[in-house]
Amino acid sequence: MSGLWPLTVRELKKWVRNPTFFFTGLIQPIFWIALFGSAFDITKFLSGPSGSAAASFLLDGAPNYITYIVGGVLTTMGLFTAMFAGTQIIFDRRLGPMGRFLSSPIRRSSIVFSKIISSVIRILPQVVILVVAAYLIPNGLKFVHGFTIVDVLVMATAIILIAFIFSSIFSVIATRMTNMQSIFGIVNLVNLPLMFVSYAMFSKAMMADWLGNIAQYNPVSWSAEAIRTVIINGSLTSSQWVQEGRWLGALAALAAGLLLLTYYLVEKEIRD
Repeated sequence: MSGLWPLTVRELKKWVRNPTFFFTGLIQPIFWIALFGSAFDITKFLSGPSGSAAASFLLDGAPNYITYIVGGVLTTMGLFTAMFAGTQIIFDRRLGPMGRFLSSPIRRSSIVFSKIISSVIRILPQVVILVVAAYLIPNGLKFVHGFTIVDVLVMATAIILIAFIFSSIFSVIATRMTNMQSIFGIVNLVNLPLMFVSYAMFSKAMMADWLGNIAQYNPVSWSAEAIRTVIINGSLTSSQWVQEGRWLGALAALAAGLLLLTYYLVEKEIRD
């Protein structure tokens, strides 16, 4: 797509050259894992042999709660970062660059896809920081069964796909808006339901039956479970790999469909 790479570099330069935005984006993951890991740790209420067995059941075999939620926190962080990709479109429209882009010999889809790709790239250093922070904090992340390069690829793939899914959705929404408060209102409306009606922070065993049944169709659940499975189990069995393939395949299909839809709608709809 014409102009995609220069526009993507422009977005990344804006991120790096804004010290507050840059450093808060890098430090934020540490707060995520420390606060969520402490605030939602239900295993502290379980003690003794029966309590340990119950904790293992509720946490799908994870040795502690932080190990269990790392996949969910990584997914949620990717979700939140991606959801704000659309705000850059509104900024460009309000401050003037959008008019210059639309009058330039570049494809309109390149304008939006540069926001999407840059938001995905911005997530990756946060992922590294979060995993390191989770590993270093007391009673933190434990790779009981090891962690291979294949596991790293599964983790990265799940996060990238969830970022593409939601950055595409909110970028399309932003192309029809001129008011920043509108996009913030939509983000605030849907982010908590997406997070809590999923397996990001709690297993299905910890949910009401109706809520757990709904959560299994949430792409946030697919990403969190895909990451969680490789973190907890290390080397996977054939049946676990089949399930991983289902989660990642569903995410890939949804991401591809939404990116194609984004391309079509943006070429038709984006205006100054």
